[in-house]
Amino acid sequence: MTGRVRSRTRELTTSDPEVMSRLARGEIDALGELYDRYQAPLRRFVSRATANAEDVDDIVHATFLAAASAAPRYDGRASCRPWLIGIAVRKLRKRRTAFGRLVATLAMLGRPRAAIDPRPCLDARSDVERALLLISEPKRVTFLMAEVEGMSCTEIAEALAVPVGTVWTRLHAARRELRAALDGDPA
Repeated sequence: MTGRVRSRTRELTTSDPEVMSRLARGEIDALGELYDRYQAPLRRFVSRATANAEDVDDIVHATFLAAASAAPRYDGRASCRPWLIGIAVRKLRKRRTAFGRLVATLAMLGRPRAAIDPRPCLDARSDVERALLLISEPKRVTFLMAEVEGMSCTEIAEALAVPVGTVWTRLHAARRELRAALDGDPA
C-alpha cells in the first residue's frame, strides 16, 4: 500500500476526537486531516454568515489555525464541525469589531463613512441570501447553524457560549424576520 492510500484510509477511519488528540500532541498532519474533512462545510457556513466575500478564506484559515492552538482543550465531542463553527463565529465577530474600529478611525480623520462599504455588491445574491444579510449577525449565524448546518440548539449554545434560551430566541426572531423580508414586509 502506498503512503497516499494508507493516509487516506487512516483519514476515513480516524475519529474526530482521535484527530484532535493527535493535533494536541503536535502532529501537524492531523491538522491536514481536519482541514480536508471540514474546510468545505466551514467555507459554506462562513460565506453565508458574512456579507464580505473577501473575508471567507481568511476566516476559514484562521479558524483552522485557532483549532490547532485550541486542540489540547477540545471537549471530545464526536464531531468537530460544531466546535469549528463556533471558532469561525468568534473569528467573524473579531473581524467585524476590528472593521468597525477602522471605520470609526477613518471617520475621525474626516473621511465620510459612506466611502467605505463593508458589503459587496448584492446583485448576484439570491433573495434568501439578501434577506439573510438584513437580519443581525447573531440571528443570521444562529439561523445558519440550525437550518443549514443542522446543528441542535444545544450544540449551537455550546459553540456560541450562550444559554440555549438565547439560541431559541434568536432562531425564532430570525425566522420571523426572514419571512417578513422575503414577503416584502417591513419588519
